[in-house]
Amino acid sequence: MLSSTEFKSIIDVVTRFPTERSCHQYLASRRWADGVMTCPHEGCIGAQAYVFKDGIRYKCKCCKRLYTAKTGTMMEASKISTIKWFISIYMALHKKGISSIQLAKDISVTQKTAWFILHRLRAVFGNEIDVKLEGTIASDETFVGGKNKNRHHDKKVANSQGRAFIDKTPVLGLLQTEVRHYVEREHKIIPGRTVKEKIIDKHAYVKCWTINDTKTASIQPLVRTNVIPGSIVVSDEWFAYKGLNDVYQHEVVDHGRKQYVNDSGYTSNAMECGWKHLKLTIQATHHWVSRKHQDRYVQEFSFRYNYRHLGAQQQIEQAISNMNIR
Repeated sequence: MLSSTEFKSIIDVVTRFPTERSCHQYLASRRWADGVMTCPHEGCIGAQAYVFKDGIRYKCKCCKRLYTAKTGTMMEASKISTIKWFISIYMALHKKGISSIQLAKDISVTQKTAWFILHRLRAVFGNEIDVKLEGTIASDETFVGGKNKNRHHDKKVANSQGRAFIDKTPVLGLLQTEVRHYVEREHKIIPGRTVKEKIIDKHAYVKCWTINDTKTASIQPLVRTNVIPGSIVVSDEWFAYKGLNDVYQHEVVDHGRKQYVNDSGYTSNAMECGWKHLKLTIQATHHWVSRKHQDRYVQEFSFRYNYRHLGAQQQIEQAISNMNIR
């Protein structure tokens, strides 16, 4: 079993996987961690296989079909070497991601191939096990697409102020806020001095979706499906949230009155800070995304946010655990 701190840098990744066989054996050790090599072919439940001398291919003893550790995953039937997939995962999990042009240069493939890799990875990032949110949930919407005032005169869109998203695409986010407590301890350097140290009991977790509009029919079903009843839902004064107090403790922060923390001490600023990261990622790395593919970029942002506290190897392994998708 590899240590959880082995992949600290891209140099570690390249050094650890010098051959295609080493890549496949690592995938197999993570995919079948219990040693039971369940056949990935549809309709077969075989749990035993013959191993070829190359250490890559297997033959199911039940259905007699060949498979590898990549069968049934986003890497299946790909001619791209597995080490390039690993490096792509590592780079896609950078703080603001990576563009297909830059990835193409870094792993020596065409831009179209890099775009193909990144979109398959975004499908993996969005293939998370459904997690119900509980505790204090900050809910907010944003609009992706740039400000009308910054456009050239010939490209300005009429009547696109405020929530009129003619030229933008709305996104809804639900953020389960961090649970923490503080303990006093002695200062590590100065004798006789004590400091308060923050201990995180539960990291913040976010779920986001690209939605058609910001009406009640689009927002409330997502809230009610993904948030456990009895939780605290914090939102702004937008009318689409009215009625949530039937099963939730609904706290309203009135941004229209320049209120950012309500009288009970609740705020939705954590989700708004997340939107800043999402938009800077699009502006700085991708520059522009289409409505057709925007939700994939949103899922990529959510995955990076949720596992930002993990080390490089743990992030890669989390992505590998989601890779049973084409």
